[in-house]
Amino acid sequence: MNKSYIYKNFRIEILYEDSDIAILNKPSGLLTHKKNEFDNSPSLQESLKDQFTIDDGENYKEGIVHRLDKDTSGIMIITKNIISKNKFRELFRNRSIKKNYFAFTYGILNQSNIKINKNIHRDKIQRTKFNVSDNFGKNAITKVSNIKTFHGSISLLDCEIITGRTHQIRVHLLSLGLPIIGDKDYRLNKEQKFRLTNMKDGLRDLISLFPRQALHSYKIEFDHPISEKHIKITCELPNDMKDLNKNLQ
Repeated sequence: MNKSYIYKNFRIEILYEDSDIAILNKPSGLLTHKKNEFDNSPSLQESLKDQFTIDDGENYKEGIVHRLDKDTSGIMIITKNIISKNKFRELFRNRSIKKNYFAFTYGILNQSNIKINKNIHRDKIQRTKFNVSDNFGKNAITKVSNIKTFHGSISLLDCEIITGRTHQIRVHLLSLGLPIIGDKDYRLNKEQKFRLTNMKDGLRDLISLFPRQALHSYKIEFDHPISEKHIKITCELPNDMKDLNKNLQ
């Protein structure tokens, strides 16, 4: 049983800890860090203060070396000092950290594996959203494997991100016509409804009313830059996605 702590109604699991880092399981609904000093939203970064001794001099991002979207759950590395923060920044920059996510999507991937290599850029009008582009934006690569399909119209996918761009998996899957269940920002309305037509009412409601994007960071693997140990951490689906998975079977 992993250790955990409670912060404002959120249970945060500690999956691994040493003197330089901790690896946590972030619940959905929790920001990674505040936007600025006036942001009063609960955040994972805020929760660290009572649990860990962290000193890297970076206000509002102390301990934070990468991020997950508010409604994405799963594995996050926390760094405890400036040396480990800089070393992990380098690992992320060099793509030396392997990160895998589970996603439940509308639609079927028509092959067992695919590598999506499409640039991502910020939407000109809706500044909080992103799009794929051939010509501009930042290079983004996602490897997608088909784990299981349900009812001929829903998929469970394993997504490995080679680059870590904002909303990368969500935008890349949408570009394949595979929007994530529960995603309010990246969707194909008519097509999504069509995918549910042959299902029982209860299951259709569970899918169409799923309250957040069904995306979970479940595995991380890297060589620890300070202890030199090879670290591989996995974390199971949270209850809402477990329930979705069980009902889809």
